[in-house]
Amino acid sequence: MTDKHPLPLSESHFHNWLRDVSGIEDWRRIVRDDGQRILISKFEEGFAARVHELISLMPELFDEPAILAIYEREAATAPGTSRVDAWYRALHAMLRTAGDRHSITNLRQAEVRTGIDSVYAILQTLLWTDPKIGEPYQSRAAERSAYLEAIESMDDTHDMFTRVYGWYEDRQVLNHCPGAPFARVMLEQGWRVCSGEDVPTQELRS
Repeated sequence: MTDKHPLPLSESHFHNWLRDVSGIEDWRRIVRDDGQRILISKFEEGFAARVHELISLMPELFDEPAILAIYEREAATAPGTSRVDAWYRALHAMLRTAGDRHSITNLRQAEVRTGIDSVYAILQTLLWTDPKIGEPYQSRAAERSAYLEAIESMDDTHDMFTRVYGWYEDRQVLNHCPGAPFARVMLEQGWRVCSGEDVPTQELRS
């Protein structure tokens, strides 16, 4: 009787499978293979640590009163336009200011900018009625439900920032964003700033 799995991972065979199944031609680093999941990344080793170090230099990006102040400044210049767009401009302005303060290169700032862009896209999807600056707004039940479904889908390895490619030799193949915990906080704050409401709970779903 022979052992069925896990088999030793052949990187060349695995990357051929990844290309054939997902159409990914460029390189992916195998971060971990524990026999149940294969975690891959398009970033080189040490990227996650650098992102965490970079974000630690920019605490204001997660300081809600500071975000709200910059948001209101941006909103004052564009009444009647999208609140989510004003939040997006505020976060980018705060990133530039923090980057200049710490002499962080534009290339490194781009690592954080990508995360802001991802959260912005999700906020646009969740707040699909597109609340406008200076106009009354109350979130729809469908928007609240969508937010809850997004948040409830999260755990240590599966969330809206994780892509599942399929199964390879009885192991699930995942690509996980190293900045996902920060993106979740950013999403919660973005909801409050843009909707003017607290984040939905089960009691606020309807």
